[in-house]
Amino acid sequence: MQTLLMRITEVMYALRERRVAAMFDPGFEELQGKLRQIMEEATSLAAGIRAWMLLSKEGLPIASAVPHGLEEAEIAAMAASILGVADLAAERMDQGILEEILMTNEKGLVIMKSAGEKAILVLAAGKGMKTGLLVYAAKNATEKIAPLL
Repeated sequence: MQTLLMRITEVMYALRERRVAAMFDPGFEELQGKLRQIMEEATSLAAGIRAWMLLSKEGLPIASAVPHGLEEAEIAAMAASILGVADLAAERMDQGILEEILMTNEKGLVIMKSAGEKAILVLAAGKGMKTGLLVYAAKNATEKIAPLL
């Protein structure tokens, strides 16, 4: 638990630094606009998606739409940690490169899917969402996102 808290703190500091650097990069705003457009298409395709986040493999948020009250940096750090452990498990069990993780819980579904070499897409959907539709929306979005990063 302490390691996770340390990781979250590191990500929060890095996030602040990245936001300052992004203010001076005019291409960053354009990229975020394209990413948001892709995610608007995905959320209209799968209307049960309640939240989404695109993060770097290091756990830094790139773009997101999460409900008020959720800490973006904390979600990103936890998702990166989960994927790191799952990737190691897949490697150790000789299962190849990790493509996605699907979590089911009492309130719905969460999918974490690789978006190319540099990013991870996290989608959260309500209980009524069909698993196949969520997987399709994630696949469709990541195929469009990967070439942009």
